[in-house]
Amino acid sequence: MTATAMSPATSATSLLLLHTWGGDARTWAPALRFLRAGGRAADAPDLPGHGERAAEPFSLAGAVETAAARAAEAVRDGPADSPADRLADVLEDRPVNHPADRPVNRSVDQPVNHPVDRPVDVVGSGLGALVALALARQRPGAVRSLTLVGFPPAGGPAAAARLAETEERLRRAGTAAFARGYVDGTLRGPDPARHELLRRAMAATRPRTLLDSLRATLGWADDEPPRPPGPPCLVLRGAHDERVGAEAAQTLAGQLGGTYAVVPGAGHVAYLDEPEAFAEVLRDFHHGLDRAAGGPAGRYGTEHVPPMRHSSGPPTPTLPER
Repeated sequence: MTATAMSPATSATSLLLLHTWGGDARTWAPALRFLRAGGRAADAPDLPGHGERAAEPFSLAGAVETAAARAAEAVRDGPADSPADRLADVLEDRPVNHPADRPVNRSVDQPVNHPVDRPVDVVGSGLGALVALALARQRPGAVRSLTLVGFPPAGGPAAAARLAETEERLRRAGTAAFARGYVDGTLRGPDPARHELLRRAMAATRPRTLLDSLRATLGWADDEPPRPPGPPCLVLRGAHDERVGAEAAQTLAGQLGGTYAVVPGAGHVAYLDEPEAFAEVLRDFHHGLDRAAGGPAGRYGTEHVPPMRHSSGPPTPTLPER
């Protein structure tokens, strides 16, 4: 696919980035270098049971509450500091503030009562896409737009088989060896540092968390069939994603009343495989929304916004789960 960014300008809407299955906030660091270009605000929290919250149990309700709280914080105080921000600062050779100087995050156990006057652009990959979709349905006022990456997962018998296979592999090999095999079989990018980001995150995640979050992701449509969540929606897929086929992603986009696009060269975790191309597709989508709304302070005017221009080629068949 070739995506053309509509403008080099930066959207005034904050980004909320929700990580992939087995990942954590730090896995967004390579993409943040491009997503924050021009000063755009972006926040990438750890979901329950992941990263700095590895000791917590995972639940979808807790993950949605985390996302809702961070969305509200981004509107009220600006995006909270996260492990991804700190790692991105190191990668860019920028000074990192002392922990005592960083904002203290409100506990996600406290209810989110303040209104969201400027909703955020929510981007979720894999597990994060499940959380993003649930957030858009439960807290529609918090979400300006929704981007689902590497989603939907397999359903029916294939889902049950993958869950059973994952549980058996974790039991036999242990989390570290499982993480190594999963990452090496999933990421397509050649950068070993990006592989290491996801490997370390997954290896530090408890087996029970991996299974509980995978079960939630695989069962995403069991209780509620797909329907338009409300905000503009982009279903995004890596061109070489062997877990989510083109036909499945296109079908989901149609069910949600959204747009389908492809990140060239990327696999299942597109934001790690091709972070620059991933950021370009997002810019195209979000700048289209800015221009349709007249842009921040009228920055983009009110002219007609053409649809996203991309060529995704013939549909890619859905391949068996690894």
